[in-house]
Amino acid sequence: MLRYLDDETTLARYLEVKAEIKRLESELKELQPQILSALWEEPDNQTEYAGFELSIGTRRTYTYSYRVRDMEKAVREQKKEEERQGTAELTRHTSFVIVRTKRSDPTG
Repeated sequence: MLRYLDDETTLARYLEVKAEIKRLESELKELQPQILSALWEEPDNQTEYAGFELSIGTRRTYTYSYRVRDMEKAVREQKKEEERQGTAELTRHTSFVIVRTKRSDPTG
């Protein structure tokens, strides 16, 4: 229980909603291939249904040369150095809740 939460039902509901979202995302992942396959057969690969417009989106992933990857690594390292030195300006700080299933004690 969270000591500064007045009503533990809020925490219980939060966890229920998280579980439901996970379940629904899993169901969407199962349904998507069927919808995508049907969209490929539609004119212009799109349709309208129940007030929604459905179309096919794509995302491409590339693997870059060693030269580019080395430059990206150098930039990441320089960013970390500027953060450490205080040269980089913090423009946003976001907090969020992390929820994990508690693991049982392997020795017990």
